[in-house]
This record gives sequence, C-alpha cells and structure tokens, in this order.
Amino acid sequence: MAGPARAAPADTDYVAELVARSRAEDLGRDRQWLSLGYWQPDALGGGSTSLVANPAFFLAPGGRTDPSAELDATLAAFSAPAAADLDQHPQCLKPARWRWLKQRLQIDPIRLPEQPCPRLQEWLAEVNPGRLTLIFPAAYLNNPSSMFGHTLIRIDPPPTYRSAPLTSRTIHFSADHRGEQGVMFAVKGLTGYYQGYFSVLAYHEKVTQYSDIENRDIWEYELDFEREEIELILLSMWEMDLQPIDYYFFSTNCSFVLLSLLQVGRPDLKFTDAFPVYAIPVDTVRTVIDGTGLLRDAVFRPSQHTRIGNRWRQLDERARRLVVSLANGKTTPDDAELSALGATERARIIELAQAYLQYRLDVADIDRSEMAPRSLALLRVRAGITDAPPAEPDPAPDVRPDQGHRSARLAAGFGMTGDRPFAELALRPAYHDLLDPIGGYVPGAAIDFLDVHVRWYGDPVPELETATLIGITSLIPRDALFSPLSWRARIGLDRFRDRAEAPGDLVFSAGGGAGPAWALGSDARAYAFADAAILADRHWPGGRVFGVGPAAGLLWTPEPWWTIQPEASWSWLVEGGIGTGFSASLEQGFALARDLSLRLSVAARNDGDETYPEWSAMLAWYF
Repeated sequence: MAGPARAAPADTDYVAELVARSRAEDLGRDRQWLSLGYWQPDALGGGSTSLVANPAFFLAPGGRTDPSAELDATLAAFSAPAAADLDQHPQCLKPARWRWLKQRLQIDPIRLPEQPCPRLQEWLAEVNPGRLTLIFPAAYLNNPSSMFGHTLIRIDPPPTYRSAPLTSRTIHFSADHRGEQGVMFAVKGLTGYYQGYFSVLAYHEKVTQYSDIENRDIWEYELDFEREEIELILLSMWEMDLQPIDYYFFSTNCSFVLLSLLQVGRPDLKFTDAFPVYAIPVDTVRTVIDGTGLLRDAVFRPSQHTRIGNRWRQLDERARRLVVSLANGKTTPDDAELSALGATERARIIELAQAYLQYRLDVADIDRSEMAPRSLALLRVRAGITDAPPAEPDPAPDVRPDQGHRSARLAAGFGMTGDRPFAELALRPAYHDLLDPIGGYVPGAAIDFLDVHVRWYGDPVPELETATLIGITSLIPRDALFSPLSWRARIGLDRFRDRAEAPGDLVFSAGGGAGPAWALGSDARAYAFADAAILADRHWPGGRVFGVGPAAGLLWTPEPWWTIQPEASWSWLVEGGIGTGFSASLEQGFALARDLSLRLSVAARNDGDETYPEWSAMLAWYF
C-alpha cells in the first residue's frame, strides 16, 4: 500500500456507511465485540461495564459502559491518516479490534487502508504463536494470593518449530500489591484496593517461582485453539498493555481475567458467564475443559519437592542415610560404602543428593559458596557412571485438578447431641477440607471459606451451629530431608454447651496451632499441634477469653474414595477462673461420585462443664 494513500484524507462517507452497517447488525452487542472490550454484564440492570478501569483506554466518552458508542468511535478513529510514529495509529493501538472489524464488515482496503505497525509485527514474530496452553500451579497455602491455586497462559510456537516449552512466553494477570503480603494483602485484595495488570514473562521464570521455590506442582493443559484465534488473543494483549483492572481476590482475580482473555479467541464458549459472583482458579480450569472439546493434552510437571520426595521413597534406609550424608558434606562421593554399591543404586543416591542441594539453594537454605563444591563433586562422579539407566519419570497423579470435586458444597443430614436428635444443613462456597474427596487436590491441605452449619432441634427456629469465615490446614510430613512445620488457623463462630440438653452460646473464636506431622506409609500422616485461640461469647469480656492446649490426630486415606480422621484435643479455658475442655472425634469421608460424598462423625465433647456424646451423618453435593 502506497504512503500517499494512507496519508489521504479520511473517506468520511465510507466511515458513516460502516457505522450504519454496524448499527444495523447490532455489532455493539456482538459477543466478540464485548469480549474485545472486556465488557461484563452489570449485576443489576441490562447494561455492561468493562473490566478496564482506565477511561483513556476507550475512544468514546463513556465507552466503558457503552459498547455501541465505543464501536462507533473506533471505526472513526481507524480512518485517521498515518501518524508520524506509525505504531501510534489507532489501528496499531487497537489491533484486535481492527482485525475483527476488518473481517466482520469486509472493510474495503482502498477506501479505508490498513496502516503498517512495525513494532507490533516484530513482537508477533518474536512470540511466534502456534499453540496455547493453560497452566495451573497447585494451591500454595503460605501465600494468600495463591491459596486457591493460580492460572496463566503459555504461548508456544507451532509444532514444526523445535523449542523447549520453558523458553515460551506466558501471559498472566496479577495484582500490583506493592510488596504487601499477609493479612493486609488479604484485606485489600478482598475489598478491591489493588489494581491488576497483564504481563508477559518467559515460562522458565514462572516454573522457577512455582515449582522450584514454592514447591507447587504444575498442570499444563494444551488447548485446541487455532492460530488465528491465538493471534487475536495476543493482539488483545497488545491493546491491554499497562491497562489497569480493579482486582478482587474472589471475583476479578487472575483466573477470571484470563478467562476473559481466552474468550477473545472463543467468545461463543461464554467462559465468564459461569462466574457471576466469584471465581475459584480450579473451577475456571474445569469451565475451559469440561464439555468444550478444547483439551488436546494434559501434562504434569512435578515440583522439585515432589521429585525429591518420589525418589526418596524409592530408597532403603541405608541409601537414605548416604543421601543425607552426601548433601551435608559429611561423606564424599568417593566414599568406600558408596563405591561398593551397584551402578544404578549409586547413580540414584548421587542424583538425589545433588537435587536436594539444588533445592536448598533455590529456597535460600544454603549459601552458594557451600553448595557449589559439593554439587560439582557429585556431578563429576555421576558423569563417570555410564552404565546406569536414566531415572524413571515421575508419575502423574491419577486424578487431575480439573477432575476433582467442584468447589462449592451443599450438605444435609441428621444426628444426635446427647439424646436430642437434630437435622442439619450446611453450605460452603469454597473450597476443600480434609475429608472431602481427595482426587485432584493437594494431600493434607484444606481451605474452608464461609462454611455455615444450621441445625433444627425440633424448635420452629433453626440455630446456627458453626460458621467458619476462613479455615486453613496444612499437614506436610517431616523426614530426614525436609522439616516443615504443619499448621492450621481458623476464624469463625462455634456453639459451646454446658451439657447436651443446653442450647449453648455462640462463641467467636480466632486461633490456630502448629506442630510436626509424620508420614505413616504412603497413605497416612499423623500430626501433633499446640493450639491456641482467643474466645469471646455474649458475656465477653467476663466470659471466655482464651483457650490453649495440645491436639493430636491421624489423616488416613486407605482407599482413594475413603478418608479417616481421628483427633483428640485438650485445652485450658480461661473464663473468670481456669477450666478445662476436651474433644475426641472420629470422622470419615466416603466419595460416592466425583461430586457426591457421605460423611460420618462420632465424638465426645466437653466444652468446660459436662461431657456429652454427639454423632452425625451428612450427604454432600459439590457444585
């Protein structure tokens, strides 16, 4: 296309014709157009508002809430003459819009010429899009922003190009939290204090963060998107460069916004419609996978911690002792005991000692000056073992995260408190507890959010039994290589009773505990905690104000569909004087189907006065 043609005055009649045609076809409400502008239906009323919070992103006044006016303004802007900086022309600043409107309206290239965009074309050639993979790192309980997992998108080159996935580019969305973590991050993330932004990084950087440092297993879902659809997604990313989106931890979070981006490529699948209130990352993965036909392949990428653990469990006690001694520098790779072993066993011991050293370096548990000489010595000896076969690849879990139970849970059942029968109803929006079906979830990890239990004891009015605002448990077994601290924390309401016949008082509780956990074979882990809680009932501050004491339990999954958890706890209760309380319980969870389970519980409780028995049976549906 010649330069003078691009610099020619706009064909205003043709622009008016395009605007009239777009209005006649009601393109302002076309799903593709709404996806390109990230417009979402308003909670009340029939309008829509874009996720993008920056008014300068829009070409029409009020374009954030008026997609049709924004479309008219976009067509007018596309007819502008060539800019001195070619990449500043509206067609280059809004290339996804331009591509779609050019095809949808069959724009005449003579009457409305296409402008060159050299920086955009250079970037597209550098990314070289050919395949699209949805990445799901598992939950990371020690970071509030990743407690429920995370998602990002990897753009791979076409299959004909030889390249490692780690060199591919990834698209992810995250809050600009300015370094804030912990409670302040959680509070501000819940209330929309932060703004989030898209960014593009090399995949190996994210794998280092998630897999090697945070010990998170990663699932990679290759999706069946055509190259043209992937390019449209990338063009939309170009438009969104440094554009802010109001970040809310449970609604417009990383996963919801990435669904909006995927929707640019496939607006007919209506991904975001499934999440009008909140979006849990693993649920967004299910929405992309279930019933869409998009899944080409799923690949498991174990974390460094998982890889080390798998190899550790394959060794006998003597080999494990040598691994620890080599990694700690107490034994050298030419040790006589090690040299006397067969080539394969010797290779596995050296490989594991080297991997453990690398892990300690990644998590800043050892200085490079101390690690490097040991690591180099191990690598030299391993290189000389030429007759040992390579290690077996790490097995993938039997159940992928998208195949696990859904996050919301509705449960109903019955039971007895002493000799008083009750009916019980419970609702939990998210996410997973230790007795829920384990398939697809992190073993020993639990997050309960807004879990509410209501009981009827024959009275006309039901009573609140418990309400958990947030409850988190992390049971990670210790061994000779790893010594993690298991922990749990909870904020909520509980009903304390003097005796079984008493209605009891609702007591606010905020507390938790910490302690060790140990693996008992591959299917069970025992734990011991020192628990403490601040308590407040209706008589506060004269009522209970503190509770502290030990707890011990076992989490055992003898079959994938069956989980058993006995636990006993004892506490000192400060309530004017000092009292004591205890509980002993046996709970069991049975997975009847992917989204259906049965839970049985029997317990003896003493909330500070009289001991009484209690049992219940609950049927849970996950949705």
